[in-house]
Amino acid sequence: MLRSIFISLSANDAVRKFVIGFPLARRGARRFVAGERLDEAVAAIRRLNQRGLLATFDHLGENVRSAVEAREAVGEYIRMLDAIEQEQLQSNVSLKLTHMGLDLGADICLENLRRILFHARQSGIFVRIDMEGSPYTQRT
Repeated sequence: MLRSIFISLSANDAVRKFVIGFPLARRGARRFVAGERLDEAVAAIRRLNQRGLLATFDHLGENVRSAVEAREAVGEYIRMLDAIEQEQLQSNVSLKLTHMGLDLGADICLENLRRILFHARQSGIFVRIDMEGSPYTQRT
């Protein structure tokens, strides 16, 4: 039950704005979120790599509401893949199919996923597909 509460809160724009604007909540989130910008995440992954740890890049977001939002997410993932290659990071990426547009239709999702997978393959970077809630198990 607690998990579903947190998932609901994570999808709420008002809660997101509160966490970003409230220093104590922001500090707590920093333990799990490497940064809000790509350069912050790259720096965090570089520090992990220097300690001998591998990392997984994940651009937070799921259940996009439009094809435009899904394409924007694809662009973010391509920038992440480029950063991994250019910065020679020991990292892979992880994504959610609802972030790729699964709720909008399988065709949109597959098209977006193919763009990311094609780009990742050229760089030899592993892509993990996160399992989401029960309603998505069969479609995933």
